[in-house]
Amino acid sequence: MVVDYRISSNEGEQDVENRADSEIDRVKRLLRESNELVEYISALTDERAKLNPLPGSLRKRHMRCGKRSCRCRTGSLHGPYYYFEPSRQHGKWRYVSRERLVEVKNGIADWKKQQEIDEMLQMSASRLDAVLKAIQREIESVISTT
Repeated sequence: MVVDYRISSNEGEQDVENRADSEIDRVKRLLRESNELVEYISALTDERAKLNPLPGSLRKRHMRCGKRSCRCRTGSLHGPYYYFEPSRQHGKWRYVSRERLVEVKNGIADWKKQQEIDEMLQMSASRLDAVLKAIQREIESVISTT
């Protein structure tokens, strides 16, 4: 948008000042929004850095042992046993001991949280890009008319 600040015959100096103030206010609003977005992105990045993600999934299983006289033959299975499958390694289930179960669950939760943060970062970066381009257009329009 190009704004002409020259005074025409039916426009007073006050109108020109009002238009200039309006342009400056738009640039200030855009700058405030860009600063808020930068702060938000910085906070998300800090939060993401604190995570200890473990990409994958956890499975709980009850099993039969195969002994003829065991209780599991009558329906009371052994377990639960926990198995972790890393992402992109389908079929590579690894046993997780009870001592490490909380750590693995927290790692998987952090991985899911990291994915959410990455999505929010992507949206915020796109919005920041749009705001910066709008600032550039506003400034160029003011410069080109002076």
